Amino acid sequence: MMRILTWNVNVLRTVLDYHPFSSLPNKNVEGLLEELKADIICFQEHKTRRQQLDRSMACPGPFDAFWTFPRSKLGYSGVCTYVDSRVCVPLRAEEGITGLLLSEPGGTMKPPWTAEEKIGCYPDMDDVQLDDEFDGTPFDPRSLDVEGRAVVLDFGLFVLFNLYCPNETNEQRRPYKMNFLRTLQARVDALVAAGREVIIAGDINVMRAPLDSGEGGVKTTAEQHYEHPARVWLDSWCAPKGPMVDVVRESWPNREGMFTCWNQKIDARPANYGSRIDLILCTPGLRPWINGGDIQNKVYGSDHCPVYIDLHDSIDRDGQTIFIRDLLNPVNRPPSTGTVFPWDEPRSAPQPPRFATKFMEEFSAKQRTLKSLWANTKPKVKPVQTKTQETKAESDPDREEIPLEPSTTMGIARAAFVALDASPSVARPAFIDESPSAQASTSATATQTTQATQEAASGTSSARPTPVKRTEPSTVDLTQDSPPAKKMSLGRTRSTPVPKGKQKKASTNGQAKLAAFWSVPKAKPKAKEPSPPRFPQTSLPSTPKQASQVGSLLGEMDEPPDTVQDELFAQALAEEDAEVEAERAREREARNQAAGSQWASMFAPKKAPLCTVHQHPCKDFIVKVQGPNKGKRFWLCSKPVGPGYDMGRSKRPREDVDPRYRCNFFLWDSANSQREVPRRLGGGSSISAGGTNDPGV
Repeated sequence: MMRILTWNVNVLRTVLDYHPFSSLPNKNVEGLLEELKADIICFQEHKTRRQQLDRSMACPGPFDAFWTFPRSKLGYSGVCTYVDSRVCVPLRAEEGITGLLLSEPGGTMKPPWTAEEKIGCYPDMDDVQLDDEFDGTPFDPRSLDVEGRAVVLDFGLFVLFNLYCPNETNEQRRPYKMNFLRTLQARVDALVAAGREVIIAGDINVMRAPLDSGEGGVKTTAEQHYEHPARVWLDSWCAPKGPMVDVVRESWPNREGMFTCWNQKIDARPANYGSRIDLILCTPGLRPWINGGDIQNKVYGSDHCPVYIDLHDSIDRDGQTIFIRDLLNPVNRPPSTGTVFPWDEPRSAPQPPRFATKFMEEFSAKQRTLKSLWANTKPKVKPVQTKTQETKAESDPDREEIPLEPSTTMGIARAAFVALDASPSVARPAFIDESPSAQASTSATATQTTQATQEAASGTSSARPTPVKRTEPSTVDLTQDSPPAKKMSLGRTRSTPVPKGKQKKASTNGQAKLAAFWSVPKAKPKAKEPSPPRFPQTSLPSTPKQASQVGSLLGEMDEPPDTVQDELFAQALAEEDAEVEAERAREREARNQAAGSQWASMFAPKKAPLCTVHQHPCKDFIVKVQGPNKGKRFWLCSKPVGPGYDMGRSKRPREDVDPRYRCNFFLWDSANSQREVPRRLGGGSSISAGGTNDPGV
């Protein structure tokens, strides 16, 4: 059995965060499509820019994707259709309902559609009744296809429209909505006149009958239902008044509460206070193929729920059995104009039309990746060593060889540094001596350095047949480049004596390592401080005889010792300090207890006020709409919304109010001064007796 499903996902990439899609082992669009268990899936309001479309969304496994994007409002509206290629592949595909923009640049497909790629049967816009704009200016029919509201696929047996019809957010959008609906009807009439069958699936944004509204049970609302022109148009277009078949309503003609959309701002879904605006319509010629339809109101992820219809695998006609797969996959199907590359994944199904997202430049593997811009395409060539270099490598195997390039300036410079490191006879004075003997030694050293540099740079005569003639002198005076006080060289000469006090131990590793800058220096041992003198401890006399002996000793001394008096005085001070500290601790504990109760009462959560009708604790909400009140908290009746809930005296008559549902109580949180009474706990702390009603906590 073949299934066609439609769902207004209200941002496609966020659906995967809801159960059961969040727990899928393959948590991506392919896993979502497999979980929905449908062969053709129509999504509305994907709200995805083309730059945000990745390969997992554009090429999800065996599904062919067809996306359309708004041309002006980026990240707004947008519809996409996925078709399981294991079941069928569309013959043609396009975007929009008028066909006016298919041949112009700026659309989703580049280059634009050719005559063979178009589905055809477009309405004559001069014959369509179009309302003027709200300000009285003539309406431009080309604007109907710039908001990414339609993807049309031709399957041979039928033409499928995936639609997101405009919503009437204000009176200025009513002309656009009505013109879109009338143009859609004209396009369907043109297809039917050409002998084609049509299926319309998507968010129509119109409640057909009072039974499709949560307010259908209210008398006043039912009487005013058909005052809106869009509802009159839809009711007159569907059977029994019109040709189109409302498949789901015909499957459940008297079912109440069969809603597909709920207002999340008032938390209407738990009470099933919604509307049925997601429909699947078909022309009468497809009735024999229809097996029924239903809604999936237990599937979450959006403010809408999925709606589906099932088609029979086969029917009997004129004594013959006709299979639907034979009609959806004809043998003489037109060839696809999409470019297939050798590196594309092989598939047994035919290639889809060029409008499929797999043929977009960003997914056809024709564009270079950023990684390829930094790829090293030059082959690595191993440098050829001369005989002199091979001899040096054999004589000193531990030495790291650096490939020399004598023909370049950089090679000469590198050869010079190699010669400086290799020649043991070249000295490197740290400080240049101004004496004549030192200058003579420096000149000799420079001469040896230059000669070693030339030998290392030139190599052997066989390695370099045309030596470079140097015009510089062979000796270089390194002492003429800087003032005498700061003359430096590459090393330390043997002729320059170094004082014994300044001699340092040579480093075995040469240059210091980078980790040495972060090493902790060793602490120097501190000199031991002299310990204070110890005085002998004197115990108090315990017997009269000992007291008399102590008195005789004190009488013989000129001054009595201070040890006993100091100990008695220290003992008295210690007892006094202990009493003072205990008193301070008691005072501090008393202050903390008093402050704790004050802070607990100050930061206790607000007490929920009681609504005036039901006398039940209210529920708090936070304003999330842009404006001066955004972020403010307010309180409403905690009863659920439902048919006849009190919207206020200006919006609902008193005789239509049903007291079983939410009353019109409203209170800003700033006007609520009642707080919870804190309850004491042990240890001087306190907590609130109740919890918070903040849904964001």
